[in-house]
Amino acid sequence: MQSRIFKNKFFIIILSACIFAICSFAGVRAVFPLKYYSEISTACKNTGIPPRLVLAIIKTESSFDNEKVSPKGAIGLMQIMPSTASYVSSLFFANEEINLCDAKQNISVGVSYLIYLFDKFEDKKTVLSAYNAGEGRVYDWLENYSYSKDGKALDYIPFKETASYVEKVLHAEKIYSAIYCLS
Repeated sequence: MQSRIFKNKFFIIILSACIFAICSFAGVRAVFPLKYYSEISTACKNTGIPPRLVLAIIKTESSFDNEKVSPKGAIGLMQIMPSTASYVSSLFFANEEINLCDAKQNISVGVSYLIYLFDKFEDKKTVLSAYNAGEGRVYDWLENYSYSKDGKALDYIPFKETASYVEKVLHAEKIYSAIYCLS
């Protein structure tokens, strides 16, 4: 009798653990969705920019709200400033008019901007710092030995908001890589 009770309790524990694992996995996928993945993978194709990084930036910047406008005026999924969009358009899109609330255009501009920043800085944390705080600030930080020992990569990010942003994006990128097996 005791053996049967033990087997039943063991079965309930195992079943509960499995249900919890499935619900937890589904919950993580709900918090870290693959929204706009088709547009992201198309924009990233042949660029060297991994879709998981773009997903992480979008998750961190707008939580996939393509109409979000920040208090500073950044627009759309990847929270791009209109002046940045104009500059990127002049470099990559022959000065095309860009609608930053259009998901496909926002992602294309955001990925192109990342290409531009990786050409300038190479180091991912430095690129993400420039994406958040601006290219000019990052150049200033790279010239300061307290922030960069080699003048190429940031060892320390002096703005708490930017440091937090970089860590959030890198954390989200790891989660996207893990739960969706994105390389």
